[in-house]
Amino acid sequence: MQELAGRLKVLDPAASESVKIIGYFDSLVAGGAGVESVVRAAAILSGVPAGARVRGRLIGVDADGARTAPREPEGADAADAPRVWLERPDGAGLNDAMIVDRAQVALSIIVARADPTMSAVERVIDATTSRVDREAAAHRLRLSGAVRVVAAPPTSPHALTASTVLATNEGAVWIGLGDVVPADGPVGTSVASDLDDLPRACADARLALRLADDRHRVMDAADLGVLILLARSFEASAPRHPDVEALDALDARAVEALDVVIDSESIRAAATRLSMHHSSLQSRQETWTRQLGYDPLSPRGRARFIAARMLQRLS
Repeated sequence: MQELAGRLKVLDPAASESVKIIGYFDSLVAGGAGVESVVRAAAILSGVPAGARVRGRLIGVDADGARTAPREPEGADAADAPRVWLERPDGAGLNDAMIVDRAQVALSIIVARADPTMSAVERVIDATTSRVDREAAAHRLRLSGAVRVVAAPPTSPHALTASTVLATNEGAVWIGLGDVVPADGPVGTSVASDLDDLPRACADARLALRLADDRHRVMDAADLGVLILLARSFEASAPRHPDVEALDALDARAVEALDVVIDSESIRAAATRLSMHHSSLQSRQETWTRQLGYDPLSPRGRARFIAARMLQRLS
């Protein structure tokens, strides 16, 4: 599906977007997402509030993914089949019909195979759910004390049974509760101290997943230390910092070499990992300093590079 979307992007951008929409909802269904995640996906993809009626239950989500009071269109029938609508006041958007259609298909599949465990996981990690409902969900899942939250792509193999798939601005994300962590990654994890801490741990696990790479396939939010505060503060709509723009200007090989150097104990160790002579790698320091505006191998420069690289990955 991703390969097809890439080919269509050049030939027919509109068709490419339609394929991406289909792939998004397919990944939610394949991963076992809950009803609210599908409605949230419709809102995120369309950029406007979305509403749904599923088995008599009304669900509303705004364009930022937060719950809202849905306004059901007038004249809506009371059919048993799930119904989705978009609250766009200025007429239908280009992909609105596709989004509504795929969301309704996804909801129909989810309703047919409804699993109370998945909805329970969604409730315990949702800070907007009432304390009573979250306690009931935790009791169903037999949760007590500290709980590890695991975030991974929806297509990766999962061993945990207490799980769900969330629709997020970064795509569909699988969320599991338990100590079994997929070893092959990419995976993000975080530990919640108690029930009230689960929403925070879920958000941090998702951030850790976005920061996982080929060298750090399993990223624990706790290992980020104070850097987790920087990750939490990231906003995609904020202007890019000059340090991040400087990284954007580098070619992929230079960034890869810098990643290895910063992550190694010494230039010699980095050169071995990159299959280079250490003198050749050392000679690049002056070039990197000129390109970045600071020396990335100095103590302060290393900190600047790590922070800028984190923000670049999150974007």
